[in-house]
Amino acid sequence: MDKLLNGIDVAALQAFAQGVAEDASKRHARFNVKTKWEHQTRTVATVNRFHLSGNDYPRDIKIAADEPLELLGANSAPNPQELLIAALNACLSVGYVVNASVMGITIHNLEIETDGELDLRGFLGLDESVNPGFDEISYVVRIHTDAPVEKVEELHRIVTKTSVNLANFSKAIRMVPKLEVVVG
Repeated sequence: MDKLLNGIDVAALQAFAQGVAEDASKRHARFNVKTKWEHQTRTVATVNRFHLSGNDYPRDIKIAADEPLELLGANSAPNPQELLIAALNACLSVGYVVNASVMGITIHNLEIETDGELDLRGFLGLDESVNPGFDEISYVVRIHTDAPVEKVEELHRIVTKTSVNLANFSKAIRMVPKLEVVVG
């Protein structure tokens, strides 16, 4: 039986990583999300598939978004900024748990709290000099483990170096927009 640590099958993870390292056809993952506006400020995103190592895998996941009442929404779901921050926290969490498992670290509890502030003048188009997005995001990682502090600090360095969404937050991503208009 494979050894599980923090719920992670370490042997399977190592085999997967070895396959990615050795076989160029296994090096890419592609994700797709289709979002439809429902009403007011509410949208529902659907994840139907993802592509990994040359294969397509079906999925059926719905992700709702809405604004709070104070921002003209119905407060029926997290808003897009909360989902963005939640995606960062989720990605960091995966990084901590998976890397801790490989390092032999047992995690008893993990919590990541993230905070960001927007200047609404940018979003509302009131001042062109104001960034409509976040200028700074701060986060705190609270980890309960029996591992020595030095080992947890090493884990932290690894996660901050390899987290996909931390990289997405901290570096510019080339955006490729396309507009399709249906008239009538």
